Amino acid sequence: MNSIHRGGLMTAGIVATLTIVGAFVVDGYVSGLKAAAQATASQQATSSISATATPTATPTLEPETVYVMPVPTPAVIKVTRTAKPVVVPPGPTATPPVIHVIVPGPTGGDDAGGEGGD
Repeated sequence: MNSIHRGGLMTAGIVATLTIVGAFVVDGYVSGLKAAAQATASQQATSSISATATPTATPTLEPETVYVMPVPTPAVIKVTRTAKPVVVPPGPTATPPVIHVIVPGPTGGDDAGGEGGD
């Protein structure tokens, strides 16, 4: 590795470190300002509330009775599953049909002088 490359890597490392440290410093500074602003705001709010608020007796309210129409019970639906119909195979006297398929060999077999041969 050249000395130029080493110098570039060192510079990049220093810049990255300073960037990260700077972000932490700025974050601490901003959170400190935020805390100070919240403290002053709460002090101002407390002093303004205590200066303007006068204690009053809370009125007592009579309880209200509210009648709600209940939801009707849903209808009960019973589902019964029926068995599939049983298919009775044909008896021993019935023989299944036999299908014969004749397939020519891989060379095409004897085409008896037809066109398109060899």
